[in-house]
Amino acid sequence: GLGLEMLRQRRGHTPTLRQWLGQCETATAAAGAGILTCRPSTTAAALTMLGTSALPGTTGMVGYSVLNPRLRSPLDASAVPGPEQVLSLITWKGDNVPSPASWQDVPTIFERLPAGSAVSIGPARFAGSGLTEAALRGASHLGADRLEDRPGLAAGALRRGIPLVYLYVGELDKTGHKHGWLSEQWLTQLERLDAAMAELARRVPAGTRILLSADHGMVDTDPDHRVDLSAHRDLVRDVVAVAGEPRLTHLHVADGDVDLAAEVAQRYRRVLGDRAMWIGTREQAGEHLGVLGARARGVVGDVVVAMAENWVLVDPRVHSESAIAMPGVHGSFTPAETEVPLLITEA
Repeated sequence: GLGLEMLRQRRGHTPTLRQWLGQCETATAAAGAGILTCRPSTTAAALTMLGTSALPGTTGMVGYSVLNPRLRSPLDASAVPGPEQVLSLITWKGDNVPSPASWQDVPTIFERLPAGSAVSIGPARFAGSGLTEAALRGASHLGADRLEDRPGLAAGALRRGIPLVYLYVGELDKTGHKHGWLSEQWLTQLERLDAAMAELARRVPAGTRILLSADHGMVDTDPDHRVDLSAHRDLVRDVVAVAGEPRLTHLHVADGDVDLAAEVAQRYRRVLGDRAMWIGTREQAGEHLGVLGARARGVVGDVVVAMAENWVLVDPRVHSESAIAMPGVHGSFTPAETEVPLLITEA
């Protein structure tokens, strides 16, 4: 949840990250201190890309949520969008869902290393979670619910001879979703992150290389930039399931009809206008998600909608009230969401 633009705008609050940022900008004048995350710019897709080096089109991790692959598909014209159709690729909850490891079967980087070579550090509840099993399996997990406890665990693992430590910080993203990234609450979490990175650099063995990056950035939205799909007759028509997220929406049409999908895509372009950044069919989505393999092809929407600026596309039939009201969002293709830092320093 730390976009490069976000860090640069708030660098005055981050003495440690500001120093690392300056070092990288000086050392790599042409390349700068940033890289691009994947599209969609969302956690399930991006952490899996980080964990496997494969694009969402290959891993099938194409959004926050997808049409449950175990539903009878394609859905006919009588189907109505609802939460029971959707599988969250973060929680993997439900009675009729595939195994995360079998669904996302691209070997992780951790699995390709010799046994015992990697440790993952983050909240205790992440051990064996659905997203961990899909994206980051293969590393032993050390639980630390407090951010301030994680640098010490990381340093200890390195001193025991573990060559690779993955240290996860999710507090920024969680706070940004709840309060917006321009909030004082988010700034407090950024300052905590900066202090933790200073502690990490102080405690790791000399010669340790530290890389800091992120899965995505974020934009702040508000009710004036919210489009309710269910309130527009032309947007509701022919759509039998809605997945993804408000910044990157997967629409499924009756019977998976490709001609109907093209018609729906054109209708959405007309209605949304410049509030959408890109609208395309499943066949066109590979341009952004990567070439669609069998897993992705089965769940990518017949139509995919990426919203522009800070607009969101919501559907109260599918999205919870809290998700609709969320001020901090991500998932689309804007630089604020896709440009992330890559800061490299040596202790």
